Amino acid sequence: MITFGMMSLSFKSELTYFTEIARRANPNMFTCFRFSPAKIHPVTQLVSGEKFDHKKGCWVKSEFPLPMIVYDRCFYTNDPLSKQAMAIVKWLKKKDDITFLGNGLPNKWAIYEVLSNSSLSPYIPKTILIGSGKDVVAQLEVMKKAVLKPISGSGGAGIYKIEKSGGEFEISADPGGRLSTKTFHSTSETEDWLDSLLSKKEYMMQPYLELSDTENCPFDIRVLLQKDHEEKWIVRGKGIRRGSKDGILSNLRAGGEILPFEEYTNSLNFRSKRFILHELEEILSKLPGILEASFPRLFELGVDIGVSKDHALWVLDTNSKPGRKVIASTNPDLKEVLYNAPLEYARVLSEILPEREEQHL
Repeated sequence: MITFGMMSLSFKSELTYFTEIARRANPNMFTCFRFSPAKIHPVTQLVSGEKFDHKKGCWVKSEFPLPMIVYDRCFYTNDPLSKQAMAIVKWLKKKDDITFLGNGLPNKWAIYEVLSNSSLSPYIPKTILIGSGKDVVAQLEVMKKAVLKPISGSGGAGIYKIEKSGGEFEISADPGGRLSTKTFHSTSETEDWLDSLLSKKEYMMQPYLELSDTENCPFDIRVLLQKDHEEKWIVRGKGIRRGSKDGILSNLRAGGEILPFEEYTNSLNFRSKRFILHELEEILSKLPGILEASFPRLFELGVDIGVSKDHALWVLDTNSKPGRKVIASTNPDLKEVLYNAPLEYARVLSEILPEREEQHL
């Protein structure tokens, strides 16, 4: 029997997803649990969580030993609960009798260092780690227009566009799809604001790429990749995220909308479509292997790819705990595959695991 634990920070998050996975688990092969890292007893190492009851078709409160295989869907912020959970998960990953379905990727800067030194370097925007407002202002002499991104974070939070025009600096953001801009009339004023921002989080800086469609709406291609039952990487689906007109971000949390991938490619002429599909295949065939050569084993990847006006492709982000909203809404027939995929890969891992202690069987 495979004990399969699905882990999230809060019992409210991922409930539907975890329930649909558990419903599809063969009860003769799997016992499914859901739990939070904070609910692991440090002495007994028993977990207070929920077990899926197939007869009742619902979760029931339960106390159980740590599962053999853990599917980690914890999303961390800077709050105390996240910091506590991160420490516990770090401890869990050191335990020989627990296998994680996939491991999280490190921060964006660490990923950049790997990808920019790989065969995919032509698709990776030039990125600089910045430590002060002076650094940013100095780089603007070269870039003119740039994007500032926190090295840790998701959903487009904390991303700014900065532009120098004459002696003025404009800094823009579009949280929730509403563009807001600050104008600074001096270098010192700009540097002070940036220093305040950089004191809270580590940031990196990239040239601002014109990744907008013909209506000047920012957009990108979201791709979901997962490993199948043969441990091969499969492209599960692609979709388009499109932001507000004249905005900066296409992220859904920033007010973006979802469009079918085919709607975008069918709007292109034959030559452009063929070129973009070929470049996309080139990136997706290499990316997972490059990341796994430098970081621990992965199960799934969300990849965000921007397309510039001249049809150059840029890898904007890679996420080891991707959402499924874009793919599921543009490819509704895939839902069954997406719910079964973690179970299929858990079964693969269980076959290559060493013998477990009796309590885990």
